[in-house]
Amino acid sequence: MENKNGNLVMFPKWKTALERKGLDALKEKRYKDASEALEPLVEYGVANGDVITGLLMSWIELGLYDEAEELCQKQMKEDYEQYYHYLHIYITILFQSNQYEEIINLLEEVFESEDIPHQSRTQLWQMFEVSRKLLEDRHKEEGTKFFDEFKYALDSDDIHKQWQAVDQLKKQSPDLFADEFQRVLINETVHPIIKSSILEWFRDAGWTEELTIKKFGQTSTVVPSELTQLHSDYIIKQIQMRLGQIEQNNPTMYEMINRLLYHYCYVRYPIFPNEKEVPILVEALKQLGHDYLQLPMSVNEELENVDKYKSEIELCEQHYVLIVGE
Repeated sequence: MENKNGNLVMFPKWKTALERKGLDALKEKRYKDASEALEPLVEYGVANGDVITGLLMSWIELGLYDEAEELCQKQMKEDYEQYYHYLHIYITILFQSNQYEEIINLLEEVFESEDIPHQSRTQLWQMFEVSRKLLEDRHKEEGTKFFDEFKYALDSDDIHKQWQAVDQLKKQSPDLFADEFQRVLINETVHPIIKSSILEWFRDAGWTEELTIKKFGQTSTVVPSELTQLHSDYIIKQIQMRLGQIEQNNPTMYEMINRLLYHYCYVRYPIFPNEKEVPILVEALKQLGHDYLQLPMSVNEELENVDKYKSEIELCEQHYVLIVGE
């Protein structure tokens, strides 16, 4: 905390009076009075450990968590001998402001240190376990809320709210909802994009059990943790490589058709194009790029079904933009 009073000096009698007044007010639980008396001592840089601790406790009781966090972080850096003392207070601040995830992340780093005093390690571990349990309970509560929203959106056929609910659920573990979403993945009335988002959630969560998904008349059984992300899939890389000349000659067109490719594959996920489809998709994307920018192009007449793929790509793009909003 910066000294707001410049180079002014606090006289000893004033310092002693403020200490006594502040610490007495703290004992009597008059936290506002304690804060007003102790804060100048910190600002002038003449506060001892009792004063700093007293001010921190007053701010916590007054709900001034931001101020308490800032001062506590400063003391943890500057007063290493009292590091664990201020660490306990800092965790108390985070706990009071319901920042359980921050506590867990902080303590995971602290536990990597080998020189934590035994008593401190025991206390910190207890704080870690309590925070982990509270965070887990919060996630369950939030997850149930978003899952209920998803079911309501499913029943009311509101695709936008389905997308939003799944997007919120991605912050949770899928464990509690796996059976329900397995039924969603094989429900042929559910939009393919919603299924892609659900599968993406299970994949990123490292789900190692098989899931069955029905899309476009095909049934696939996959292990989500083994699925690649779109941007790293081998087939997509092949297509992008064949479009490399366009990237050099017309970056604007390449960006456009690369976006079309991504959206097309996202809607179809996890059904990626096969090797035979690659040249047809490349030609379809080239033609669409030239069509959109109204540029002439020499068409490859030897490839079949190019128009079919162009229609599919455009349809997937329309649905993606409509639902995802990109």
